[in-house]
Amino acid sequence: MTDLPTSKLGEALVKEGILTPEQLAHALRIQKYLEQPKPLGAIVVELGYTTKRRVAEVLKKYGSGMRLGEMLLEQGLITSEGLEQALRIQKEQNLKLGEALVQLGILNERTLLQNLAHQAGIPYVEPQLGMIDPTLLTGLSPEYLEKYLFVPFTRDDEGTPVVVVHELNEQTTSQAIQDLYKGRYKLALGPLDAIKQTIQDFRSFKQNLGKKDKQRSVEEDSIVQLVNQIISTGIDERASDIHIEPMSDVIRLRYRVDGVLVYKMDLPKDLLPRISSRIKIMADCNIAEHQHHQGGRILFNHRGQDFDLRLSIYITVHGECMVLRILNKQTGLIDLEELGMNRLMLDRYRTEVLDTPTGVVLITGPTGSGKTTTLYSSLHYCNTVDRKIITAEDPVEYMIDGLIQCSIYDKIGRTFEATLREIVRQDPDIIVLGEIRDKTSAETAIQAALTGHKVYSTFHTEDTIGGLLRLIDMDIETFLISSTVISVVAQRLLRRICDQCAAPYTPSPVELDRLGIKPAEVREFDFRKGKGCKHCNHTGYRGRIACYELLILNEDVKEAILQKRASYAIRQICVESTGLISMREDGISKVIRGDTTFSEVLRSTPRTVFMRPVQQILAMTQ
Repeated sequence: MTDLPTSKLGEALVKEGILTPEQLAHALRIQKYLEQPKPLGAIVVELGYTTKRRVAEVLKKYGSGMRLGEMLLEQGLITSEGLEQALRIQKEQNLKLGEALVQLGILNERTLLQNLAHQAGIPYVEPQLGMIDPTLLTGLSPEYLEKYLFVPFTRDDEGTPVVVVHELNEQTTSQAIQDLYKGRYKLALGPLDAIKQTIQDFRSFKQNLGKKDKQRSVEEDSIVQLVNQIISTGIDERASDIHIEPMSDVIRLRYRVDGVLVYKMDLPKDLLPRISSRIKIMADCNIAEHQHHQGGRILFNHRGQDFDLRLSIYITVHGECMVLRILNKQTGLIDLEELGMNRLMLDRYRTEVLDTPTGVVLITGPTGSGKTTTLYSSLHYCNTVDRKIITAEDPVEYMIDGLIQCSIYDKIGRTFEATLREIVRQDPDIIVLGEIRDKTSAETAIQAALTGHKVYSTFHTEDTIGGLLRLIDMDIETFLISSTVISVVAQRLLRRICDQCAAPYTPSPVELDRLGIKPAEVREFDFRKGKGCKHCNHTGYRGRIACYELLILNEDVKEAILQKRASYAIRQICVESTGLISMREDGISKVIRGDTTFSEVLRSTPRTVFMRPVQQILAMTQ
């Protein structure tokens, strides 16, 4: 038998009991004979031996014992060809491997530094002046920090300063920090541009504020400043959620931007009790409670705008995990034309759904798929002086003039059930139920439609057919569903390609095959993909666009519901008789038109059994 290569990741997976030695040998054998090289982690996931998450956990635990190139290769961040090219440049120009990878454009600086920090077992930090413990800046000049390129960041529980540097082995920087703190300090890694910007902000701060203001600022509570800056940065970076997560040795800070979690930095684990207490005070929670989950609300003003933050505290084995959902109270309504529906679909939605005077309209999708935005845009279109629109929401997210809006508040008895009973007595034309939660709210929607009202609501289902089937599962009579529901809209949000760093690219055969597309079908089209830049936080994407599935029920579909046909049979009838375009097909049309990428469509849309040819999809999504 030919000797197989060894793999530190493979050895670690066996050591953790995730793989057997036989499974590792099989995976290595496959890796050796692949025409297109693949990381071992990707192979064991494809073989079904484990999951991506478990591979990532093992890499985190054992990464410090791996070489940088090995670690990047196993994470799929670079290819073996890219590594060989970088090693060649490294030797020719006497560079470090990381410098060679960044110079070749194979890796961006932030991803490199995150892996170097992980390898060294220290935090990765993107410093900002507002996050820095102000007492650490006392007696320091911007010129001194600029000369040696470091910034003090915070103190641990023992008072030891944590200092952010760009390079761990830079002798002049190390000596300056050693002299300043007499050897009593801890290091963190951060990007050079963030360090320089922080120093520049410190210089401006010293120039612009008087002595009295400086002294007052230095005396401010550093944790108050740190928490405020974490929230402000999240808002500035367009985050929908801020995740403050305790790990075994650090606090991980991540922002959900455009629907995807983006790793921001690590904070010293010692800061967790103080950060937790500060956030609890802001949210009016019990600061002495550490054993039970809690929730709260924070009203936060940033740059003159009010933001509503919803706090969730979840007790974990490493401490309190905090998530802050950001709701912008000044967010404007989006017009129907800006939602992302193609022209033909939008025309049908207006004339056959919104302009129909009675019936139930369901807008479906998982949490964070943009259902509420579509709902409010639809209501904005319907909001005329001759219509009374009344809502029951939990909570009211957008205030619209002309609508009668009500927030559910269980604590004072303003429950969903009680509100639904009163709504029909208000003589409405259009009733809006923020969400169909159970059989009671579903029955209320159906009964309101039977009495001549138009009803809009959101629903948590995978697709349009799933919305109909879930009503059946709630024991709503099929004849009531078929006679009242006029339309179901399903949607997902896809990240838009960043226009600042978009570059041509060729989709891989694997991507096309997973979408059921033949390479010949798309050979004539030009595709693009974001390379990652400062404008898009190095993700290659900025902003989002929705892809839709619009089902308008006809007699064939209603008959299938009455017969309680299987989901695939109902979908086939919808495709053949109503011209239903699936979310995946709508997403493919948006890729071809340059809005997003195939990988986004694969990541976000449910699999479709009935896939049309590309040219037909384009003709139907004009």
